[in-house]
Amino acid sequence: MSDALPIFVFDKDGVIVESEPIKLRLFEELFAADHAEHVPAIRKYNRANIGMARRDKLEYVLGNLIGIREDLEREIDQYLDRSYHFVKAALLKAPPVAGVLPFIRESPHTKYVCSSALHAEVVDQLQALGIQDHFAEVYAFPDKKANVLLALKKLHPGKPIVFWGDTILDYNASQKAQVTFIGVRKPDGNPFLDLGVHTISDFEDSAALHAWITGETSV
Repeated sequence: MSDALPIFVFDKDGVIVESEPIKLRLFEELFAADHAEHVPAIRKYNRANIGMARRDKLEYVLGNLIGIREDLEREIDQYLDRSYHFVKAALLKAPPVAGVLPFIRESPHTKYVCSSALHAEVVDQLQALGIQDHFAEVYAFPDKKANVLLALKKLHPGKPIVFWGDTILDYNASQKAQVTFIGVRKPDGNPFLDLGVHTISDFEDSAALHAWITGETSV
């Protein structure tokens, strides 16, 4: 492996797997039995904060929308644990983003996953896709993406970092860490319009993607 190769860092939801719509729907269904009257407000907040760590969403939903005051931290932890089991089976059926599996398997770069999802959830999905061994490390909640990217820059001095994400939160993390960002856009919208961000819809044109990276990344 060439020492000059950039380091590749992938978000999970929406970048490796088409799981974001599933997670959005199931997060809302999580409250349907006990807090049905709050589901419309939960849905609005949930859809406005795509990419936010689930624990952070739960803190706002339980504390501000539902109005739990006593033992809020305990409630958050209980819902967080419940959510892992609630979404697991559906997430494992989520299809990979087109072309991403061969791209990951065939790219001779050191690769990482940097996700805001629960660590166990990320590992479950990578194992189901058969690609866990292609990553040097998996970073997930409670790791902050910008902090991870900054740490990877220190771990790999002199090598450019390329980070794939699908939300503005991912883009903001890349800006804070000052690493190259590639946005993965979806058919229903491109959150990176007017930001000058290079975007892709999938990983099927591997040659073009590698050519862009070679032309745009520098130490």
